[in-house]
Amino acid sequence: MQSGSRYRDREAGLSLIEILVGVSIMATVALAVTLSLRPERTPLQAASDALAARLQTASQEAIISGQPVGLVIEEFGRRYAFYRYVDQRWWPLSDHPALRARLLPETLRLQVRDGMMIARTDTDETAIPVIWFDPAGLTEPFALSLEGEAGRVELAWQVDGALIRRVGL
Repeated sequence: MQSGSRYRDREAGLSLIEILVGVSIMATVALAVTLSLRPERTPLQAASDALAARLQTASQEAIISGQPVGLVIEEFGRRYAFYRYVDQRWWPLSDHPALRARLLPETLRLQVRDGMMIARTDTDETAIPVIWFDPAGLTEPFALSLEGEAGRVELAWQVDGALIRRVGL
């Protein structure tokens, strides 16, 4: 009779293997939940990420094509587009998927903070970029500000071609 009671005592608890399997299953579920709960991006963050990527692409396009590529800001900062300088005229890059014209969300505005500003006459219908990327890679430093209800993000182009992002200035 004693051997039967000893056997029941050993079976009453959980073995170390069973505990480890349970912990590993819980860890796997916790990892899956953590990966699926990505932080929500605001429209300002999404637009600034997209603009930063497009500025880098425009710089590379100017170098690859050997022709200047410029940024035109339209509709009081609600819209921007990239243009290429060919035959002494700026032409929109509507055929380039990354550099075609973009409309910002209603609450966001794009402004030039530091860069070359060019006055345009009323008779001139040609869009003139406020910033352009040199085909030799010698683009002048500039700063753009993307502002919205959630704050402000400044994108600053450096002499060495690096793009620095400053949030909430």
